[in-house]
Amino acid sequence: MDATDAEFDYHGALVVVETDDEQIVFLHPLGAPHDAPASHPSDPCDAGDEPIDAAVRIVREKTGLEVTIHREFTTFIQEGTPTGTMCAHGYVARIAGGDLLVNGPEGPAEVYPIDDPSRIVPVRVANQRTLDADLRLRAIDREA
Repeated sequence: MDATDAEFDYHGALVVVETDDEQIVFLHPLGAPHDAPASHPSDPCDAGDEPIDAAVRIVREKTGLEVTIHREFTTFIQEGTPTGTMCAHGYVARIAGGDLLVNGPEGPAEVYPIDDPSRIVPVRVANQRTLDADLRLRAIDREA
């Protein structure tokens, strides 16, 4: 059974935001542990939102950046979130404009090298799964 066949309570969007110089954007949620301070721009989708549209909105609200979605690279069911079971959609986006927020709603947005990403906040399991899937695909692309 794949994620689209499973039962879930809501859709969520998690976005790997790439820069033109092979870096990615992470948020630093307030109160995150020092050794794992990062999170992808992510959130539940609003009722009626398509996940891809929600992904663009979420990035804009949390980072200040305007993005275009390059591709959806993972979809999975994440149980045990604070709001129930999520059908998570992981996207890769490219920056189209805007400026990084230093005081965004989840803390500052910062840029990191792709090959040395900051560690994800431990309780953000869906974020870690998304990052792991993205890094696996990047490794496959490098080998091809």
